[in-house]
Amino acid sequence: MTTPVTETSHHHARRGRPTLLAAAVDAVVVAVWFAVAGALGALVWWQVTTLPTLTRAGDSASQGSDQLVNQVGIDGWFFVVAAVGGLLSGIILLAWRRRDPLLMVVLVALGGALASWVMVRAGLELGPEPELTALRDLAEGDEVSMQLKLQATGMTWIWSVAATLGALLQMWVLTKPADEQS
Repeated sequence: MTTPVTETSHHHARRGRPTLLAAAVDAVVVAVWFAVAGALGALVWWQVTTLPTLTRAGDSASQGSDQLVNQVGIDGWFFVVAAVGGLLSGIILLAWRRRDPLLMVVLVALGGALASWVMVRAGLELGPEPELTALRDLAEGDEVSMQLKLQATGMTWIWSVAATLGALLQMWVLTKPADEQS
């Protein structure tokens, strides 16, 4: 005894499998989300960071020991903004686009890299010009702010790690079993 394939059962089978078009839509949604998140992250990073200063001393520049705290603060604030932005992005995107969780985890990890790149590039644009260029035009003893630039380049991974963690948290902890079946 065979069961005839009806239009509704065929439609249900097709809906259960992600299509290439649906995956492409998810990829575009994630890319736009993280590009915007990276730009907003750069604005926040720029606003909360106190930039260290260099003082012109003859043909070179010096930095007071009190300015080292501000220099470390550039990386520290990047970490905070990227960790919060990545974690929230991973949770929200996986809750919103949960048709194919495995694909979304991969897209969220890649999207975190995009957000990090946008945040670093925008930070350079928002911050002052390179210190060496600015110092040329200054008199002895004048100060110039350093660029909004990461010293610890490994911090660029924070967006991806936090976004992946957020997606996994959404998938394994925040999603109730009843939510997955509906």
